[in-house]
Amino acid sequence: MTTMYRYFSDIEFQRCTPPCSINDMDADFMFKLDNARHISKIPFVPLSGFRSEIWELEEGRDGSSSHTKGIAIDLKADNSSSRYQILQALILSGFSRIGIGKNFIHADLDKSKAQNVIWHYYG
Repeated sequence: MTTMYRYFSDIEFQRCTPPCSINDMDADFMFKLDNARHISKIPFVPLSGFRSEIWELEEGRDGSSSHTKGIAIDLKADNSSSRYQILQALILSGFSRIGIGKNFIHADLDKSKAQNVIWHYYG
């Protein structure tokens, strides 16, 4: 059974890389993300949500990503204005682990990792 969120649907998560279901995501995480989307007043386009450990390992990662717990997402952010609005809304909604890439923002709620951090993915 799919939980209803104001701004997210299962079809958006099926378009992620790798494809997943909104039901793979932690419900508390999704409610917080839904709130951030409401605050931002702009669409949040998921690029990557849940990732299995197997997928992570096949991609050359160590399999310990917060994505494997359903508590992380990468959102499209391909210009400075959307990047600012998404970042501000995530912080106001209580996200304290944020990564900034060239065309995306990563957010997670992994309490087993360092808190109150913002990092970048630039080489």
